[in-house]
Amino acid sequence: MAKKRQRSRGQGCVFKRNGSGPWIVRWFDHTGRRREKSSRTTDKATAERILARLIDDTAQRTQGLIDASADRFAAADRKPLESHLADWQTGLIAKGVTKKQVDLVAKRVEVVLAAVTAAKASDVTASAVREAIGELRNNGKSLRTCNHYLRAIKQFSRWLRRDGRIRVDSLVHLTGYNAETELKYQRRPLSPEEITRLVAATENGPALRHMTGVDRAMLYRIAVSTGFRASELRSLTVGSFHLDDDAPFVVLRAANSKRRREDMQPIPNSLVEVLKPWLDKQANDQPVFRTMPEKTAKMIRQDLRRARARWIKETMDSTERRSRRASDFLQYCDASGHVVDFHALRASFITMLVKSGATVKVAQQLARHSDPKLTLNIYTKLGVNDLREGLEALPQFNKREPERQTLRATGTHDDGSSVRIDPHLKPRQLERQTVRTSATRRNPSAAYNTSRRNAKPLPQASLRNSMQSSALGVGKATERTRTVDLRFTKPLLYQLSYGGGHMPDRPQRRPGTALLLRHACTPHGPPL
Repeated sequence: MAKKRQRSRGQGCVFKRNGSGPWIVRWFDHTGRRREKSSRTTDKATAERILARLIDDTAQRTQGLIDASADRFAAADRKPLESHLADWQTGLIAKGVTKKQVDLVAKRVEVVLAAVTAAKASDVTASAVREAIGELRNNGKSLRTCNHYLRAIKQFSRWLRRDGRIRVDSLVHLTGYNAETELKYQRRPLSPEEITRLVAATENGPALRHMTGVDRAMLYRIAVSTGFRASELRSLTVGSFHLDDDAPFVVLRAANSKRRREDMQPIPNSLVEVLKPWLDKQANDQPVFRTMPEKTAKMIRQDLRRARARWIKETMDSTERRSRRASDFLQYCDASGHVVDFHALRASFITMLVKSGATVKVAQQLARHSDPKLTLNIYTKLGVNDLREGLEALPQFNKREPERQTLRATGTHDDGSSVRIDPHLKPRQLERQTVRTSATRRNPSAAYNTSRRNAKPLPQASLRNSMQSSALGVGKATERTRTVDLRFTKPLLYQLSYGGGHMPDRPQRRPGTALLLRHACTPHGPPL
């Protein structure tokens, strides 16, 4: 059977629809797709030249002589920036970002683009954006706010590059300001005692902003025990609480969590005891904090004022009352300018975790942070007292050793403790520092009439006398000589007696002390 002949695609063609009108050119592009367009002319020769130019362009793109993505970038650059911005917002919402966050970021981008006076994507340059951010700074915006605007426009430019609408992201190298050089809005955590008094005063307080005192007190308890944000607390229902399990926890759905993950946050047993009767009164199909106001900072500050006033009135002492008024206890703004708002409850939760000795990984997981630096550097607030407690926990290796006191003649310290004998001392030093139990104290008032030999009531004195008992009373050796060896006391006599040689009876050994002493005491001298 003969193989069926495949029809060639050819170089393209020109034709007319219905035999009239302008010529239509048809060809295959570099991707292999069949394309056709109107030549907008009724002259066939002109239409054929247009077709030849299109075929030549396709061949160059197929061979890589012309970048095929240039057309896509050129087409995207012809679109207005408002169209790109609308597509970006649609993509963020489809990604799961809340509409409130999308509107906030888009508004910041619009402000920067209006300052740049850009009409298309290629008009957004690094120098123009830097000048626009600097203008915002000159108009009174803080450094932190300027960084927010810069991050928003960089996020938009990064999306344009990733979506293939611009060739190069020209804003990638722009850096923000150092916001640490200016005063900033800084939260302070509440101490456990402040939280206890806040909850107690709120629970017994009146309704505020369409929310009862009992509901507000429960809101504060859950916020400081879980670290949930205000928007996350608004989404909780009765079904979110699992209190009958061995380890009770609260489920936060991924759609309501800031990090877009389902979280199972454990809660302490002390919270479970007060949660159960409160949840029994709530509707199952509605959020438990449905009456929670939007302005949560104003709500908690009003409760702080009420709790502080109640704490000051507890004392009847005027001095103590003045001291309490001057303190920062339950103040929504302390002397350092640090403030308390609803998000400060989350900072209090994380700070208490770190101060309780939780590991970095445990604190990061309970705070639901992706980076432990955010947990420790931003949300953990430590004071000078906390740092001082950390220093006191170190080993006390910096204490100086007390100076050694002068030793007494009895061989003891001034406090009566015995002296530690150093084995490396020389024998005579060791003899002087050895404790002598039979030593007696000298009486300065008694007359010193005895001889020096009888003035030492020590065992060593009798030993010394016994060693010299065989010596002549009028010998040439003095009484105070400690050795009777003639080699040291009378070297000339020793040389005349022995001639510097060895003893006849012991030719290989030096004469001992006892032998020399015996020979010295004989009337005829040593034997020859």
